[in-house]
Amino acid sequence: MKFISTFKNLITRKNFNLALFVITLVLLGSLLPEELSIQRWIAAFFAANALVSMAFTFVLATRHQALESIFGGLDQMYVIHRWSGIWSVFSILMHWWLVPQSDTESTGFNIAEFGSDTGEWATWLLVFLIAISFLKLLPYHWWKWTHKLMGVVFIITVLHFVFAVKPFSIFSPAGIAMSITSIIGIAAWWYYLTGKNKSKHYLAKVKNLTRHDNIISFDAKPLQGYPQWQAGQFAFISIPNHSEIPSEPHPYTIASHNTQGIPRFAIAALGDYTKLLNQHLQEGDKVEINMPYGKFQLKQNTKHQIWIGAGVGITPFLAWLQQLTQKPASELNATLYYLVRDSQSAVFAEELALLCSQLPKINLQVIYSSQQRLTAEKIKEDISDLSNTELYFCGSAKVRGSMQVGLESLGMPKNSIHYELFDFRNAFL
Repeated sequence: MKFISTFKNLITRKNFNLALFVITLVLLGSLLPEELSIQRWIAAFFAANALVSMAFTFVLATRHQALESIFGGLDQMYVIHRWSGIWSVFSILMHWWLVPQSDTESTGFNIAEFGSDTGEWATWLLVFLIAISFLKLLPYHWWKWTHKLMGVVFIITVLHFVFAVKPFSIFSPAGIAMSITSIIGIAAWWYYLTGKNKSKHYLAKVKNLTRHDNIISFDAKPLQGYPQWQAGQFAFISIPNHSEIPSEPHPYTIASHNTQGIPRFAIAALGDYTKLLNQHLQEGDKVEINMPYGKFQLKQNTKHQIWIGAGVGITPFLAWLQQLTQKPASELNATLYYLVRDSQSAVFAEELALLCSQLPKINLQVIYSSQQRLTAEKIKEDISDLSNTELYFCGSAKVRGSMQVGLESLGMPKNSIHYELFDFRNAFL
């Protein structure tokens, strides 16, 4: 694990993922028999790719903590999960197109023909489920079941691998590798389907609920257990058995440092679900929290840090500041920009000012968009030397994108910009 961490520090996370993808392709290609015709070799290569990438999507779906460490957070795992699913579809279609077809008519049951048929079934079922997933034709609770049904596609694919005519023996290096991959994929899918990982699940009660502007803030006091987390991490929250609020889980940053094992959340009414949450969640309601996740954590180093919290995106920085007040001798230097529409929307301005008053090396600036907008040029004026700074951003993807382009053009290194993606259902980049 230490080697992987060191290797990742030398390259960007996208290059790390690309390197892993290329290494996998090379390994798969090296296992296949060299004496095959080019068409059969390519067909077998894409078949192996389909099996491996589908198994990999299920492994990622387990959300294991070790995987977060390898890939840099759950958000990055979702991006890879989605692209892995796309590669599965592409590979299985390429295999189906390239594999040689037999002209011999069969009489009665034939195990090889059965194996070939299962491949075609898997192809069409996978295309159907992927189309539903991408087009968002179903509400979340049904969409989630389409993901669970992907395991059926994988099992059919495994049957195709076992029974169809293959250009290599099941006991050859390629056959053994594909068999082990099949077992791992089925085990990971079963783990995901049955929800075996309960160590991060807590039932909690809503306490200290407040409403201000369009933001609802509350503590989630666990009814059992004592959750642990790092400042800046997030949780999935769902509201069970509520007549007005769907029970689907949604990710929200924990807006507090881990001092008493009671996570705090602040949620803005920005979409249909969050509007229902803001309207109907009440003191004493029960919530299910699945935590912690994420790698958006405070890193104390000698570089000057720029923190930008846009609207409710200020929540991870609230947790960071609380953590720093526990160690007031910290040498960390940072400029925190709190971006809000106007003074009425600056729900956390007073709390931020109180925390920053205990941390003289943290410079707080509240920016009202109704009066001015934060620009890369404004940050350049405040910081001067961007070549030795790091940016941590939480908020609108549109604001982040423009800020990222502007700061990089003014000298900030690309590897110095940190953020997390929260649109897991549409994660691509």
